[in-house]
Amino acid sequence: MKVKPNHNSQFSRRDFIRTATLSTVSVVIYGCITENQPLIEIFNSPKRFTRRHGDLTANICGSLSSQVKNARYSLNEGSWVAIAQGRPRTPAPIFTIELKAEDLLEGINQLKIEAISTQEVSEIQTLEFEYNSSEISLPIICDWSKEEDILDVQDGLWERYQLDNQWRVRPKPGFEEYDRILNVTGAFPGGRRIETDVIFRRNIWWMEGGFRDYGFGVLSMWGGHPDEPLFRPRRGWRFGLSLYWKPIDSLRLEFSEKYGDAKPINKYSPKQDFEPKGNMRYFIVVESVPVQDKLGNHLYYQQRTKWWQEGESEPDTWMEVDSLKEGKSMIPEGEYAVALLAHRTQVDFGVVKITPLEPLVVN
Repeated sequence: MKVKPNHNSQFSRRDFIRTATLSTVSVVIYGCITENQPLIEIFNSPKRFTRRHGDLTANICGSLSSQVKNARYSLNEGSWVAIAQGRPRTPAPIFTIELKAEDLLEGINQLKIEAISTQEVSEIQTLEFEYNSSEISLPIICDWSKEEDILDVQDGLWERYQLDNQWRVRPKPGFEEYDRILNVTGAFPGGRRIETDVIFRRNIWWMEGGFRDYGFGVLSMWGGHPDEPLFRPRRGWRFGLSLYWKPIDSLRLEFSEKYGDAKPINKYSPKQDFEPKGNMRYFIVVESVPVQDKLGNHLYYQQRTKWWQEGESEPDTWMEVDSLKEGKSMIPEGEYAVALLAHRTQVDFGVVKITPLEPLVVN
């Protein structure tokens, strides 16, 4: 069953509208429940996941009815695991199931999700998806022209839509919340150059005294949510990021590492004053490379970025930052995805082009 998104109506996360399914979905209900009141709603869930590594997980996102008292999942006929919800990533009714690489089978995987209502009604959805751990080859050009069910969402709900006969992606209106992340790729090592464009639509968070924090940008290196093995939803993060950040009304380039509920370690570039205009297109280029010594030993990472408005010339200057903190790299050597970020705001992204870059060698 597949429901085509209705882009002409207004949505909120409380609508529980299904917009995409996995390649195989079966639903079994034990008890009495109306067809219009499902206990489980699945959001974007890919037919296939590309390579995961370390703390970068394959995620299944959805929502649970207010009638649900308990929910759990089982991967490949394994033990049942409780579905946990919690702020800031997954406030009820939203949930995210996070599957690490070592838990996935090469090829077809089966995921069962069970919800039990306060009236003791049980609903089980059985989903199937493919996992491919093969190395990812660059270049990659993602124009979003494929079906909705390939969107690799980390949290919340994203969708495709057409603008001037070109496909773009955005958090679904009504689902703009904390750190809405869409993977463009799976995990891969080495340097990368990312080119895309973004259109700022609006901030959607207003509180007494002014706007809450919001921002958007490109995760040139996305390493997932590091945390204790059994803790869900996972609380940490690891990334290299180029973004606009409202609290400082500026562009910023940063590396950040946070394990579980520990205090994050951050490294920022000098900020660049910037105020996005509504419905204006901005071009973004981000380059991130590993830095090595002459023997090929990894030392740290370095990234640089530039943003410019449509109709203007590409600037010659870059914002730059490295991952060195107290003489050591705060970001470990490894494999990282490329992803898009929308934090409490409505933006949409166009074509994403990713090309390889050679390591930088220093004396």
